[in-house]
Amino acid sequence: MPLQDELLDVLRETVIPGGIILNALRGQLDNHPKDSDLPTQMADSMSTAHTIADDLVQEVALEILQRRGRDFRINAEEDTQRTQIFSGDMSSYCYHLDPLDGTLSFLEGRDGYAIGAAFSKDLVFQASVVYFPAQDRVYLAQRGRGIRVESSIGEEFELTRKSPSSDYFIERRVKDLLPVVKAMQLKPLTTMGAHHGMVSIALGKAKVLMYGRASPHDFGIPQVIVEEAGGVCTDIAGAPVQYDASFNRVPCFLSFSSESDKKEFFEYYANLNYETRTRWSPE
Repeated sequence: MPLQDELLDVLRETVIPGGIILNALRGQLDNHPKDSDLPTQMADSMSTAHTIADDLVQEVALEILQRRGRDFRINAEEDTQRTQIFSGDMSSYCYHLDPLDGTLSFLEGRDGYAIGAAFSKDLVFQASVVYFPAQDRVYLAQRGRGIRVESSIGEEFELTRKSPSSDYFIERRVKDLLPVVKAMQLKPLTTMGAHHGMVSIALGKAKVLMYGRASPHDFGIPQVIVEEAGGVCTDIAGAPVQYDASFNRVPCFLSFSSESDKKEFFEYYANLNYETRTRWSPE
């Protein structure tokens, strides 16, 4: 079990090798779509994209993690053999892994794909690492200890954050919330994946991210990066996101680049009709 001071070191150890693998294979693999846990009408090519790299990178990360011990809970995106070797319980740290975020970007040989990992404790995310291999940028953040950016070999970079944040929004599966960002006079930002979108919020490249039926693999993993950069993550009521013991999807995940962006969003949100305002509330 890692100590509090070792959380980021452990996460970094598990994602960098996987990123090296992804860099070597990008644009060279076939898509083997998997079943989605979303309702049929919500499932699409982004939610079902899958390659052999997803499974390979996950197995490598878990093999490295088990050298630190096996008393972790595991919340990894793919169903691979090494998820079975860990024996943590609800009192343990939970290790979260998204071995390939932005799979379509990866398949097309673009550079927006990422590998992300995080630790949570008592259902609260404590430390996050997201690595963009093609850009060779690693974002590392631990709750209450700030955020840093570096290369895979440890070269440090200054965190460049736009303030005020840019007039863009990111949306998926919550089109009935579009009147809010329209009232804020925001423009849509195209992102390569969920991690790319969250880091865009952290860097102030967008003001608002809105996702329906959001997976903690996509948004819980980079959550600490956003919050340590000065952003805010909430549910549709403006409260901190609550995860259940199995880290199932949350009805609506919102992320804001600043408290002022959050305040402006909810001022306009209050003008929506009651049906829309309750549709995405926690069940």
